[in-house]
Amino acid sequence: MSEKLARHAEASDAPELVRLRWIMFGSPGPAPDPQWAQECTAAFEQRIADPLFAAFVVDTGTGGLAACAVGTCIPRFPSPGNSAPYAGHIGSVATDPAHRRRGHGRACVTAVRDWLANQGCTVIDLYASTDGRPMYGSMGFTVRPDVAMIWRAPTASVEW
Repeated sequence: MSEKLARHAEASDAPELVRLRWIMFGSPGPAPDPQWAQECTAAFEQRIADPLFAAFVVDTGTGGLAACAVGTCIPRFPSPGNSAPYAGHIGSVATDPAHRRRGHGRACVTAVRDWLANQGCTVIDLYASTDGRPMYGSMGFTVRPDVAMIWRAPTASVEW
């Protein structure tokens, strides 16, 4: 498997980032809800300009994206053992099914991880699917020993 080069995504990549995000969610239908796709496209276009956000992609070579991963720097308060200004979060990791098992996802995650570390993140988290855990483990990510908890607003109707 040759080394794949991921590049910073641009605002013009937003529609393809939405397509890959749809794939990440397991493509619950033949096409995403048009309103969701429009909202998600606008969010990507806006966030790509945010200095605390970066998306990395691998091109297919035929006009689309093969894979993507996004990273967000989350401002944090210093703790006794960590004075880093940010914690990092990696999300929206997806590879088009036609381009899997070629190192594209790993290239994107590596690029995002390195970008987050260069921004001052000394801790970076992500949510891993069962299929993704071996790759993330081989990249140094570990399962947290504590129990993460989440609260959802009563009006939240969609699971992640």
